Amino acid sequence: MKRKSKLKKILIPTVALILVAAIGAGIYLSSGTSGEPVNVFSFNYIGMTEYWGDSQESSGYVQADNVQTVFLSNTQTVTEILVSMGDSVKKGDVLMSFDTTLSDLALERKRLDVEKLKLQLEDAKAELKRIKGMRPMVIPKPSEKPEEDANLGVALTDPYKISTQSKYDGSSKEKALICWIHSDTAIDEGVFRAVLEQAEAFQTINAAKEDSSSSSGSSPENPTDMPTEAPPTEAPTEAPPTEAPTEAPPTDVPTEAPPTDAPTEAPTEAPDEPDDETEPPEDPTEPEKVEVDKFYVVFKITEGNMSLGTRTLWQGMLVSKNSNGSFGFKFFDAYMLPDHTLAANEQAPDAPQIDFGSGFTASQIAEMRSQQEKTIKDLEFSIKMAEAEYKIMQTEVSDGKVYAEVDGVVVSLLTEEEAQMTGQPLMKISGGGGFYVEGFISELDRDTMAVGSEVSVNDWRSGMMYTGTIEHIGDYPNSNGYWNGMGNPTATYYPFTVFVPDDADLQSGSYVSIMYSAGSSENGIYLENPFLRTEGGKSYVYVRGEDGNLEQRYVTTGKSLWGSYTEILEGISPEDFLAFPYGTEVKPGAPTVEAEIRELYE
Repeated sequence: MKRKSKLKKILIPTVALILVAAIGAGIYLSSGTSGEPVNVFSFNYIGMTEYWGDSQESSGYVQADNVQTVFLSNTQTVTEILVSMGDSVKKGDVLMSFDTTLSDLALERKRLDVEKLKLQLEDAKAELKRIKGMRPMVIPKPSEKPEEDANLGVALTDPYKISTQSKYDGSSKEKALICWIHSDTAIDEGVFRAVLEQAEAFQTINAAKEDSSSSSGSSPENPTDMPTEAPPTEAPTEAPPTEAPTEAPPTDVPTEAPPTDAPTEAPTEAPDEPDDETEPPEDPTEPEKVEVDKFYVVFKITEGNMSLGTRTLWQGMLVSKNSNGSFGFKFFDAYMLPDHTLAANEQAPDAPQIDFGSGFTASQIAEMRSQQEKTIKDLEFSIKMAEAEYKIMQTEVSDGKVYAEVDGVVVSLLTEEEAQMTGQPLMKISGGGGFYVEGFISELDRDTMAVGSEVSVNDWRSGMMYTGTIEHIGDYPNSNGYWNGMGNPTATYYPFTVFVPDDADLQSGSYVSIMYSAGSSENGIYLENPFLRTEGGKSYVYVRGEDGNLEQRYVTTGKSLWGSYTEILEGISPEDFLAFPYGTEVKPGAPTVEAEIRELYE
C-alpha cells in the first residue's frame, strides 16, 4: 500500500521578510569578496513543490467493504484476544474482550459537543446571511447647489470665541467649555491660555457659589436663607416677630444695612454679633481664585465661520498645563455633547450624514463572505468528525466484546502496547475487500475527473494519507454536495466514489477528506520572491548550470501566493540550486558553491 505523509512542504516565508528588509535598507548580501564563488541554495530551502490551492478537497464517511479494522481507544483495556495471526473467522465470532472506563456521562458530553457545534454552525450561517446582505460602501458626490435662503446665523470675525455660561467651566467632559475657532486660526498656546483663563474664572465663580450654598445650608434656621428662599416682603409672615428682634431688630435694618448693601443677599447680616457660620466672605466681590491645571474644551469650526453653519470640526480635548507653562492635551469623544452656545432652536447641523452602505468595499465583502463560508465548511467538517466519533464511542459502551463483522482472515495483529503507541488497528480481518468513501466534485471540475484517477485520502484521526482510486462518478447532482465539496457554493456538485485497498488502516464510520487535482490547477512550483528578478517585463533567476557556474535563466511565472511566493510554470525544477540575485559577484559565469540557508542571512 502506498502511503504518503499528510505534511506538505509549505515554508513560512521568514527568509523573504529578512531579504526584503535588507534590500530596503540598501544592503547587498554578496557571497564573499571579489573572486570568491557565489553561494547557491537548494530549491528545497527557498521554494515549495506543492500548494493546497492547486487541489480541491471533498470529504466523507469511510465504509468498509468485506474488511474490518479493530482500533483501541484510550479508554479501553484488552482483557483477552481470542484469535491469532492467519486465523479464519466467521461473521459473529468473538474476536476479543475488553474493559472500558468510558462512562455514560462521557458519552453524553460527546453528544453535547455535537449539539454545541451545530449551534455554532447556525450562528455562522446567520452571519453569512448578514454578510450577503451588505451593500458595498458608496461615497456619494456632494451636491454643488447651495441651499437657498438658509439661515446661517452670525459670522465669527474674531480669531476665536469662548462660551460664556459659567456652569460650563471645563471641570468635566459634561461641563466642557466650547471654543468657536475661526477657520484661519490655529489652535495654539495662545488659544489654550485664553480658554484656561475662562475656565479659572468660571470655576472660581462656581466655587464661591458652592461655598455660599453650603454655608447657608448648614443651619436651617439661619435667617440669611430668607432672602434667597422668600422675597423680603414675606419675611414677617415666615419668621415670628419674637425671633427677629433677638438676632436683627427690624428697626435696625434700615439704619445699619441700607438697601444698597445687597438686601437680597442678607438683610440680617448688619449686626456685629460674631457668628462664624453665618458670616459671608470678607470680600464677596473678590472670591479666592481657583487655580486650574487641566480643563475640558470642545473646539468648533463651522462652515463659512457662520454660527449656524455646518460644523466641520467638533473635537474634544483635555488640556493640561505643564509646570513650565506649556500645554499638553489628549483627545476625547465629544460627539454626544450639545452645543450650549446656541439656543435650542438654533442648533447648527452636523456634517451631512452620508449613507456609506456597509462601510466595506465590494472586495472586502467578498473576502468576508469567503472567510465565513470557510468557517461554515470547517464547522460542517467538525460536526461530521464529532458525529463519527460519537457513533464509534457508542459501540464501545456495550457488552465488552468485539465481534467479527465479515468472513475473512486475520491479516494483521498487534499487541495492545503497539496499537496504542502507533495508532494502528489492533487487528484487521480481510475477506478480500477494501474501503469506500463518497465525495463530491464541482461541475466546473467534473470533466477533469475520470474513473481510474488517483486521489489522496487523508485520515485526520491517524494523520496518515493514502492513495485511492475513483471507481464511480455520479450522473446526477446532489443538493448537499457543496458542504462536502469544499468549493464554490454557486456550483452544482456531483457525487463520486473512491476505493482504498484493504491494507489502509482506515476505520469504518470515521470521517476523512479527499484531495483531488482541480481542473484549473497548474503543476507549477513556487519560489520565494526575493530570488526572482524582473526587468523589462521578463522574469529571471540565477541558477547553477551543468558546468557548475552561474547562469541567468528566464522563467515563466504564474500566480502569486501571499505576496511572498511566485508560481514558476517553466524554467527551473526542484533539483536546481539558485543564487540570491543581488551582489557584485552575482553574474553569469561566476563559480558557485552549495551553501546552507543560514549562511544567507548570517
